[in-house]
Amino acid sequence: MTAGLMLVSGVAAYGAVDETDPLILYADVSTLSDSNVFRLADSVPAEQYGGSKSDVIVDPSVGVRMNRPVSRQQLLLDAQLSRPTYLRHRQLDYVGWQGLLGWDWQWGNAWSGRLAYRDSRTLSEFEDVMLGIKDLVRQQGGDLSAAYVLTSDWALLASLASSQQRHDQRRYLDLQQDNAGGGVRYRSGLGSEVTARLDYSRIAYREDLLLMPADERGYRQWVAQLGVVWPISAKTRLEGGYGWTSWKYQAETDWQRSPTGNVALSWQASAKTRLYADYRRAFEAPGQNIGRNLIEGYGVGAEWQASERIGVDASWRREDKQVRQVLAYSQTTDYLHLGLKYQPDPALQLSVYGQHQARDSQLPLNDYRAVQAGIDLRLQF
Repeated sequence: MTAGLMLVSGVAAYGAVDETDPLILYADVSTLSDSNVFRLADSVPAEQYGGSKSDVIVDPSVGVRMNRPVSRQQLLLDAQLSRPTYLRHRQLDYVGWQGLLGWDWQWGNAWSGRLAYRDSRTLSEFEDVMLGIKDLVRQQGGDLSAAYVLTSDWALLASLASSQQRHDQRRYLDLQQDNAGGGVRYRSGLGSEVTARLDYSRIAYREDLLLMPADERGYRQWVAQLGVVWPISAKTRLEGGYGWTSWKYQAETDWQRSPTGNVALSWQASAKTRLYADYRRAFEAPGQNIGRNLIEGYGVGAEWQASERIGVDASWRREDKQVRQVLAYSQTTDYLHLGLKYQPDPALQLSVYGQHQARDSQLPLNDYRAVQAGIDLRLQF
């Protein structure tokens, strides 16, 4: 026992790090036990999936974070390489990554913004992929944002972005997405903020779907939204947005529209306890499914810093999804999470957590129950 404590202390000392360091390297290993990897209904026999619906996933990863100032500019790098390994369903093993290369630029006293490139490779969630299909998704894209300061309170905003998404199995979801937008922002001396934006998107699919040609599957979209940030008091903060999303498919002549928005309330109840609640109404991101699915999500949570080294968090969340694909139906998913973090040193963090997921759908075969328990160890240098 003493030798083990000495080993942990020695590793932490070697990896001494400060979050403000311009360059941080880290190594991470997580182990997750999942009772229902493929998110299958109880009525589906396990024999069709290797004799078991459960598995243990070991996910080692390494990464680097850089935030280096160069005069008035800031160079950013955030990259992670991982290799999830499934102990039972070995066909699901893969190599994944997430990366961001960015430049927070400043030009004179009035212009500022960010130029960034992003690249990721991940496994599609089995909530969206039926029959246990292993579908790896590669996403690549660049974006440019700019702000022009008019006065100490007012600024003009603009942004451009372009990205592509490629699936190795569900290729009918491959797409190109281009975005442009702008708006105006007001910030008061007391910390309040109001933003009005208008954003345009064009989504173009690369593959035909059944009898529908690829060039008729895409759509154009406009989003007009008003956003607010309001520090109600020193301990309470309110954020929210409301607007309209309008879209038109290439094969149609009429525009459709729906209200979208979000609201989040955070309360620092004490020096050690934070409570929060939120609500969101938004469309699912393009490329997850073939339809325009609308999600309404709401939840509550709490964070408690039990001591300088130990933190506890708990949350509940519900998502109501209106699915509009080949069939139109609704489903509700509940998420319950409980976690604990132990950080004896800034360089070393141990996390353990458990969560329960349950989905009830108008399509019985889409129902599922899943329980996960995980442990994660991270060392930073």
